[in-house]
Amino acid sequence: MSYTPNILDIKTDLRRAVMSSFSKKGFEDANTIIFLKNAEKNLGKVRMDKDIYTQVTKRLKKAKDTKKSIENRREDVLTASSLIF
Repeated sequence: MSYTPNILDIKTDLRRAVMSSFSKKGFEDANTIIFLKNAEKNLGKVRMDKDIYTQVTKRLKKAKDTKKSIENRREDVLTASSLIF
């Protein structure tokens, strides 16, 4: 049985990543890491406007910057999620 991911799967994984980042470990939490990886992996499998794809990947790259505050990183992930439609 094969499953093809869709846009809703990506949005859900990004939002789950934000919610799991509220743990004591923040973005180092195992669930956060898994959700972000799943979203990025599925991002390449879904048809999407090239400009939106570029914006989403830029936001996710910014969210990985450990020099930024955790609030800013969460905001970047949520923004990436809201850009996908």
